[in-house]
Amino acid sequence: MNGFEMILPFLKPIEHLILDDSISEVMVNGPDQVFIEKAGFLQQVKGVSLGEKSLMVAVKNIARRLGNDISESKPILDSRLPDGSRVAAVIPPCSLSGVTLTIRKFNTRHFEMQDLINAGTLDRSLANRLEDYVVHPGGPTNPSH
Repeated sequence: MNGFEMILPFLKPIEHLILDDSISEVMVNGPDQVFIEKAGFLQQVKGVSLGEKSLMVAVKNIARRLGNDISESKPILDSRLPDGSRVAAVIPPCSLSGVTLTIRKFNTRHFEMQDLINAGTLDRSLANRLEDYVVHPGGPTNPSH
């Protein structure tokens, strides 16, 4: 097992959200409050309920499956799936609103230089310079860079 299939058996009511590649994070704040992050924006998912006891059992089973533990004496889980995705949970007494669970999905997309320019992470000048260093590892072809 290398990813979400390790935890999906315990999270059937939100399985469709976890498997949706357009969703980068799934947040469960108690049994009846589910939020997702999609395209950089948070939104609540209506009509999804996990049930308090079911959510607690799911979190404990997920912790066990990941070689960890969560209990009243160790109420915080911060773990990773083999693909790098983060699984975090907090249970009472540390969580006042009941069990919380967050699944931050590891992005497998490889960004191209143009993606970084379009997002404003790099400007064209710096991108050209970086490309020059990659193509000519001994140094840029134009020393005036």
